[in-house]
Amino acid sequence: MPPKPTKRAKKLSTPVSNSEIEDAPVVNGNLPSTINSSRGFLALPNELISQIISYFPEIKTAHILMNPTFIGNWENPENYFERFNVLRALSQLCRLSRIIYLPLLWERFQVCLATDPDGQWFRSIGLAIERKSKGMLESPHLWPYVRVVTVSLSRFQTSKVLPPFVALLGVLPNVHTLEVPHAHSQITKALKAAFGGNVFSSIQKIILPTCAHEILRCCPEVREVTCNEDDGGRLVSALVHHGCRKLEVLRGVCAGPTLMKRMLTFNSDSTNRAQIMGIIGLSVASPPLRCVGIPERAIAEADGYVKLAKDTLRACAEYKPKKKGRKHRRKPTDEDFSDSEPADLYSEPRMVCIRIFIQRTYRPSPSEFSPMKIEQFPVEEPN
Repeated sequence: MPPKPTKRAKKLSTPVSNSEIEDAPVVNGNLPSTINSSRGFLALPNELISQIISYFPEIKTAHILMNPTFIGNWENPENYFERFNVLRALSQLCRLSRIIYLPLLWERFQVCLATDPDGQWFRSIGLAIERKSKGMLESPHLWPYVRVVTVSLSRFQTSKVLPPFVALLGVLPNVHTLEVPHAHSQITKALKAAFGGNVFSSIQKIILPTCAHEILRCCPEVREVTCNEDDGGRLVSALVHHGCRKLEVLRGVCAGPTLMKRMLTFNSDSTNRAQIMGIIGLSVASPPLRCVGIPERAIAEADGYVKLAKDTLRACAEYKPKKKGRKHRRKPTDEDFSDSEPADLYSEPRMVCIRIFIQRTYRPSPSEFSPMKIEQFPVEEPN
């Protein structure tokens, strides 16, 4: 009886090394239908996968607005590492799962979670910033996925921690949001030394405390700025002095009427919304200003806030810029005011918005920083 022929092993159409290597190219998370799996978990539509992942604890804007020294802790069962760990495991199942979940895994670069059981959160986060920043700098295939950067900044070894982090911000091509839940009040000099001379043109949204204003000076394309600690006066100064002319939204600021007038006059071409915390005496003349938002926490004072905001918006509507030219000693007449730039530059009506929050407790929670109701008060345009 003749011997059986030896079976030849089938060659793989794609080498294993190409699908498992870290430097292998990975496409965007928006999958075309041609590569979706026909069975199993990977066959679920992307919308359903996103819905499932949303049930894992995730850092929200409300957490950043709380201005905590760190988010979560080792005693809290609500572990914000769960989402990262699950996505990392899913991205390592196979080549298709890697294509789906790797962009979701690295969409946010976050170093604001304390893991030190001895309570030295500043040391834990500082070392993590240095380690993760250096690791990302050595992984350029992950750079396009990062959209949001969330870090807490302390004075722990700033000469070692900040340089790799600044270098990382400079190489991320698609990052658009920078969130700083906490920055030490005496870190300003260290930030100036580390961030000085750098420009991050892709960043359009920033949430940070006032003491971190040196970071804002490096983001000329910023469109939305939120202050989560102090009055925000130095943030406004940074916006004025460093040419952030594309600013559209300013929140959490009570910097005083003089400084706010400088900011709104400087940004008269773009600023159309401002959310001001507290009464600041807005005697500002800026035609594009369309909406003033007030975070209302004391109902008894809400009427005064609304009246002040309405008066401000009416003044903006009636304002007409003077013609530029040589100064004359004669008194100005009606012809000295130009109508070439009418006050009503936008189709949206002028409006005052009051954001109603839950009453603050001794130990605030993220839910207290999300409005449970928003009331709108339209402003009557002058004839």
